[in-house]
Amino acid sequence: MTTYEDLTPYEYWSGETAPTVNVGWLGRESRFEVGEPEPGLVEALAVLVRYHLVHVTRGWHGCELCGPGAAYPVREPFEEDLLTLGSAEIRVPGPDGVVYAAPNLVYHYVVRHHYRPPAGFVPCVLAEAEARTRAWGEAKRSLPVGTSVQVQDDGYAVWGLSPDLDDFLRLDATSPDELYASDVDHVTVDTVVAKHVEDRREILLRFPGTA
Repeated sequence: MTTYEDLTPYEYWSGETAPTVNVGWLGRESRFEVGEPEPGLVEALAVLVRYHLVHVTRGWHGCELCGPGAAYPVREPFEEDLLTLGSAEIRVPGPDGVVYAAPNLVYHYVVRHHYRPPAGFVPCVLAEAEARTRAWGEAKRSLPVGTSVQVQDDGYAVWGLSPDLDDFLRLDATSPDELYASDVDHVTVDTVVAKHVEDRREILLRFPGTA
């Protein structure tokens, strides 16, 4: 994985609309402060790396800090979940319009390698996770079973595009095999909220041409 010094300008992907800086882009030669994570940081990062990803890719980056023979892809348990890391990023708004960009491996770096991210990043992660969790709860209350949710499929991942839920809805689903060989970039998928389970929604996906 490409490595960057913390708080340097973000440049891994183009198209950022706000001043964006790097956090947690670590590699074998990286030097970083270590210590126990601040209270609430692990839980807040788990919220973001589970539900609020950007720039999702087909493959995974492994952890160079773990050394040869490390498990691939990186998976970390959290509560009843198993988080698969290394194929996406998270975004965390900071002060004065600055945005922090971190690979989702930052969760692994914090819990396994005791990486201490920049001090200014931590309260922003806590605030962002709290805000998104609150928004998720409000969305559940406002979307009863049977509500339609618009998404698109790009052949390997399904993304929520509902205008009211853009910031905190992400859906994954297995695509029909024929989409992988298709020249179509995106396919609109009919969906409906099937039921709510704690802080998640079970979504029924109906691909074009399927029952």
